[in-house]
Amino acid sequence: MITKVFVSCKMEYGRIIKEEVKNMLRQAEVSWTETPEDDVDLAILIGGDGTFLKSQWRLKCPIMGINAGKSVGFYMTSCPEDFRENLFKVLKGVESKDYFVHRLPRLRAELNGESLPQLALNEVLVSPIYSRRIFDSEITVKGEATLERGSGILVYTPTGSNAFAHSAGARPFKYSSKKFGIMEIAPYTGRLKRGRILFGAKGSVSVKCLNNEGEVCIDGQDDETVRIKEGDMVRIRSAGSPARVIGFTSTALK
Repeated sequence: MITKVFVSCKMEYGRIIKEEVKNMLRQAEVSWTETPEDDVDLAILIGGDGTFLKSQWRLKCPIMGINAGKSVGFYMTSCPEDFRENLFKVLKGVESKDYFVHRLPRLRAELNGESLPQLALNEVLVSPIYSRRIFDSEITVKGEATLERGSGILVYTPTGSNAFAHSAGARPFKYSSKKFGIMEIAPYTGRLKRGRILFGAKGSVSVKCLNNEGEVCIDGQDDETVRIKEGDMVRIRSAGSPARVIGFTSTALK
């Protein structure tokens, strides 16, 4: 039973939809908050995928995304035309009949043995701080260490394989896959020049920074970016905690 909902949109973007959502919640006698509190039963994120990615790692509850109509919205399974009907299904309907909660794998990054708080739903990028520079690194995966040169190491999830990684040349795979991918952006030398590497839920990849400076960016979010220096070690593995994304078909988000 849904008793409390987190509602969020990007500044004024989606404000009209947000007000309609709050009115529907009032009519259903469901309380709402604009803070991602631990006791919320449902999150409603209004905007595009950037809005979704910015908040998803803070949430353990199911998430319903509403595309306000101006952004890329792979995770946003509702739109201005159908969000009212879909929200009613979530509030009053039955899971696995009227709506579906898809559990999407996420990645966790550790810096020198300390976990970063954000979980990546799309990807973790370890790169130079300027895209025009080459990034030198040593990666270790499946017990094999290799030196890599390129524009950055991209470790991505199944859904991420359809986003940034796909644009960079990775072959997409089903979002329900249990595998994660590793690729080099613009590879110059190294094992990744031959193509991507896959690892499973129990595997991981370690990336040692060999540049004077670099950065770790999670899901393309500026405020989820951490500076690193030569010798720093970034380990990336399955988070073991999936994002719970609401869709309205049983086999796909869309």
